[in-house]
Amino acid sequence: MMTWVNPQITIQNAQIDGQTVDGTFVFPTDVVVESEIRTQEFFQSEGTLSVIASTVLDMVAEQSGTESGEGIRQELSFDIGGGIHAITTDFSGFSGSQYQWGDTGSGGTATDATGEDVHAQMAVLDRYLNAARIDSTNPAILEVTEYSTEGRYAPLKVVPENPNMVFNSTEQSSIFESSITWVETVDLNQTIDGSKRTEG
Repeated sequence: MMTWVNPQITIQNAQIDGQTVDGTFVFPTDVVVESEIRTQEFFQSEGTLSVIASTVLDMVAEQSGTESGEGIRQELSFDIGGGIHAITTDFSGFSGSQYQWGDTGSGGTATDATGEDVHAQMAVLDRYLNAARIDSTNPAILEVTEYSTEGRYAPLKVVPENPNMVFNSTEQSSIFESSITWVETVDLNQTIDGSKRTEG
């Protein structure tokens, strides 16, 4: 049984202040983690694909001599690996947090805000998200629950979806709230490297 480890995201190859840096952001203890799988239908309820699905069902019924069912609105589906695996992290950041927030864990630079106030923390994370090309050629690395170096599965290669950070001085002057959805992605670099080794 693994011990709880704070979720963290590593954003690679960000171009900040004339440097190329990798920043690791360890989320504080007030974290809500939501995992979801968004399935994607191969056959749709209208259009050409619907006609194809109906034809296939009719063929199956003719060949087998049995009806597929009594209803007329049954869907024919094939799992071809479509859809999305995503994990949403909701967390609160606070001034003076000693959790690593950048490339060094020391704070006080354009690339690290560890131990600083919430404005610095928000700005540094925002800068990494804005200054790195995070996609299948350069995915971020998410470690959360069992998807981690300490868990039973490898960390996830991800891209961010609609990152959001909110600071409200009328409620909490030393806390900010954030919600970011991380969508698992293919690592094309790993795929290309593996293909080259196979060819060699």
